[in-house]
Parts: sequence; C-alpha cells; structure tokens
Amino acid sequence: MRRREFIAGTAATAAMGFAQPICAQTNARPGVKRIAIFHPTDPPEEITSNTNRVYKAYFDELKKHGYIEGQNLIVERYSALGHPDRIGDLAREIVANHPDVVLPLSGVFLKEIMALHSFIPMVGPTADPVAFELASNLARPDKHFTGVVVDAGLEIWPKRFQLLLETARKMTKLGLLNANPVARTRGWFWAVVRDMERPGGLVRQAAQGAGIPMAFVVVAGKFDPTELGILESPQFYGPLIVAGELIDRAAYERTFDLMEKAGVDGLIVSEASEHFSYRQVIVDLAAKFRIPAIYPYREFVEVGGLMAYGIDLVDAFRRVAEMTGQVLKGAKPSDIPFERQTKYEVVLNQKAATSLGLEFPPTLLTAADEVIE
Repeated sequence: MRRREFIAGTAATAAMGFAQPICAQTNARPGVKRIAIFHPTDPPEEITSNTNRVYKAYFDELKKHGYIEGQNLIVERYSALGHPDRIGDLAREIVANHPDVVLPLSGVFLKEIMALHSFIPMVGPTADPVAFELASNLARPDKHFTGVVVDAGLEIWPKRFQLLLETARKMTKLGLLNANPVARTRGWFWAVVRDMERPGGLVRQAAQGAGIPMAFVVVAGKFDPTELGILESPQFYGPLIVAGELIDRAAYERTFDLMEKAGVDGLIVSEASEHFSYRQVIVDLAAKFRIPAIYPYREFVEVGGLMAYGIDLVDAFRRVAEMTGQVLKGAKPSDIPFERQTKYEVVLNQKAATSLGLEFPPTLLTAADEVIE
C-alpha cells in the first residue's frame, strides 16, 4: 500500500498557497501555526470552508482569532478515506509530524493518538470524555485533549425513539445505525449495548415499553459481538454486520439491503462522523427503502431526511475553533474546561413525511424548532 493512497493532503494544502509536503515540520515559517485535521471518511479536499457550513463555521471562527489559512496558518488534512484499519497509521504519522494542535473528528482516532502517549494538544467535538476514558475530569482535562461534548448521553436515545415512534406509529422493528464499532473506543455503540443488558436501562425500557425489538446495524468493521457482551433477548436480535472494512456508498447500500431482509422499518442514525459524510446517501436510501429515520443533526433533514433531534453542530464547531485559537496562542488543553452543548433542536421535513405516507402529530409540529416544507 503506497503512502499517498491514504495520506492525502499535500495537494489540498498546496492549492492554498503551501506547496510543501504536509509532513515536514521545518517548512513552517516563523510565526506560522500548523493544524492537523483528521477525518475518517471525508476526502482532504472537502475539509474546507467551501464544502459545508460546519467547516465554514470552524475556519471563520479561527479568522476571528487571527489565524488565516494561507497567511499565518497551515492546515494539514488527513483522511482514512473510509478504511478504519488505516486510522492507526495516520495517528502515528500525525504524531511524528508534531503539529501545533490536532482537530480529531473520530473517537477511534482519538484513542489511537492517546495510546501513543502523545503530548500534542488536541481540541475537537467529543462524546462524553469521562465515560469514554478520554479525560478524568470535565473541568480540568488531563490528557492533552479538550473540546465540546456533542452528545447528551444515553438519555437522548429514548427521546429519539419516542419522537420517531410518534411519527411512524406502525413501526415494528427499530434499527440503531452505527458505522465502525471498534470495541476499544467504548463509544455510543458500547454504551447502548450495555444499557440494553441492564434491566433498568433507559434504551431497554423504551423498547420494552413500546414492545418494539431493536437491531444494532453496523456498516463496516471487524469485531466479535461476544466481546461486547451482547446478550440475546426478546428485545434484541443482535447486530447486522456488513462484511468488509471499507465504509463507502456500496457498504451503506448493503446495509439497507440487510435491514430490509431483517424487517427493520424504523431507524435511529448515530452521530458517527462517517454518517455525516454520507448523509445524502443515507437519506436517499432511507427514502428508497421507505424506512422512517431520525437523525442526529439538522443537516440530514436539510438534504431530505425525515427528522432530527440533536445539537447545533455549527455552533459546536464554532466553539471548538475558539478553543483551538486559545491553544494556538499558548493555552494548554488542561487550562480549557470541556463545554457541553445544552441546546437541542427538533427539525422536521414535511415533504419527507408526505412521501413516506406519514403525518407529524400536531403536538410535535408545535414543539419543533423548525419545519422544512
């Protein structure tokens, strides 16, 4: 495997005025800072302010703090391009290049960096950093990483389930869609599985109360379900695993085929970065297979998805950029407490509901933050 096949970024960086190899620390001019951005699926050339408003919010906020790409800021872009097995190599590459700060857009990548005992500052969006062993204290980060907490813990899953059930009242089997459930990351997949095992688990109670079984749906990745402690029960039919390692459009297509065969007729999509990259694909497939779905961010609804319940991702990235600016000016991650997003929004798509033969209940329409006609 040639290095250029999976460590991309030189061309994107050169196009913005820096023709140097992205890995040469000595190429940075005096006073110029270097940020390394990692994404599990987005191509490096798409990690710019021109691709979507989330990245635009990040780079615009950096400008407010005096850091402008092409002037006093070099942005090194890395992507695993949908290959989970390459994340470890990229983590080692980034650590070897010693950027001033890293923006990690993957929980798996974060774990890989921390396993290397790196002291490079990292600032980014994150799941609960304490629960998932990314920090021991929200107020005083202790692992050279800080950022914005973008999930509400397990409490959000029963809420999403209820919102979807209110709209898709004939739902008989619910799928929970994840991308790459590597056990060692202890991400949301692990947390929800554990919750399903506990008699008083929030997700389990929601499923039992409605009498609707759940299926964990995995797009790609190698793992042994027994390592996660998954127990068979009347409310849980085990994971549906798509063979293969690459997360791409074909993998999502196979996933929806398997869901249809398994009788899944309702879907909750997780906050995985891979899903955001393929949000149009997921939304289109949900429409094709006529599966009502609830998404984590409004951006899914804006491209045709049925409904979303989650945080304002644009605001989260704006706050991440503000923290990044502080680190570039000399602050340590341990000086910057984690911030938790507290505002959650409900966004509905009336056209998507009509195409599925569904109607949003009046109470939901009234409570929604926005209804896209």
